[in-house]
Parts: sequence; structure tokens; C-alpha cells
Amino acid sequence: MVSVTRAVFGELPLGGGTVEKFRLQSDLLRVDIISWGCTITALEFKDRQGRASDVVLGFADLEGEVAPVQGTAFDLRKPVELGKHLQDFHLNGFDHNFCLKGSKEKHFCARVHHAASGRVLEVHTTQPGVQFYTGNFLDGTLNGKSGAVYPKHSGFCLETQNWPDAVNQPHFPPVLLRPGEEYDHTTWFKFSVA
Repeated sequence: MVSVTRAVFGELPLGGGTVEKFRLQSDLLRVDIISWGCTITALEFKDRQGRASDVVLGFADLEGEVAPVQGTAFDLRKPVELGKHLQDFHLNGFDHNFCLKGSKEKHFCARVHHAASGRVLEVHTTQPGVQFYTGNFLDGTLNGKSGAVYPKHSGFCLETQNWPDAVNQPHFPPVLLRPGEEYDHTTWFKFSVA
């Protein structure tokens, strides 16, 4: 069964309006989204054993160059164990935009598999890039739900976007929104269990 509920989340200061919370729920998934910035505030997904628990979502400049990733630490086109990959390449983490091949149509962006739980996340988008961030500044002082502690690299973000500095790079995908034009991009997050 699928349900969508709507409730008041809070009020913006200085009469800025009401922020609403939408809850989308099915037998496999629950997600809470607030109307302020379309922010996901909670996400629960079932693992192989059918236990639902929180999935934490997010808490280098290009300088005009689009560089190939083949043979570099940035080559994530095939599955890697992320922690081992960071160690093998002596990286402090990722906080980089990855340029995607595609158009303004829905196209594949990323696939993540958590071996211990069997959870899989697939991301598709209409955006030309994705910022991949690996929790480089988490230091164990942040406490999350149920007292969870988040040390360095304990989470990651996949933030679909245009390419950084696109406004100054004529060979990058266009980024300016002109009067009368409509901003229309969509990102899809597909969750499953392998």
C-alpha cells in the first residue's frame, strides 16, 4: 500500500510562510520531505531481513577543464569498495563534480550497493553532473538519530547539479535561466535490495 500525508512542519520567520512536511510511505520505504528547499529530512528503507532503518542522506574546482577519469582515482565507473579505494589511492575523500554523459532527458547517474544490508540505490537525473561528497569533515562530534555518531567518511552525498563554474565556461552545459524560461530538472532515487 502507498500513502502520502501532508502536515505543517513549521513557520518561516518574518511571515515568510508555512513549511509543510510530506510523508511518502509504502511497504518498503518511508521518506519525509519538507517544502523548504524540497529537503529530505528522513528516509527509511528495508534491508534483506525486512528491517526498516534510517538511511542517512547528506548533511576543487574544475577551472574549465573536463578531465578523463580512466586510470585515475576518480574512475568509479565500475564498482569499488569505497573505503578501500580511498586508502589505495591515499585520498582524503571526494568532494568533486563528476560530468555525466547525457542530455536533458532522464539518464543514469550512479549505483551504490551496501553489501552488509543488501540495499541498493540507483540515481537517475536530467542534470549534467553529480557532486560526490564522502563526509570528509565529519569527525565524530555530530550525533544523529538514536545517538548515532558520524566519524569521517561515515556517509556520502550524491548531489545532482550543473557543472561548477558553468556560467564562466562557454563549453560547459548552459546554466543561466533567462526571463520567461522554466527551470525543470528531476532526480530519481530508486531503492531496492540485492
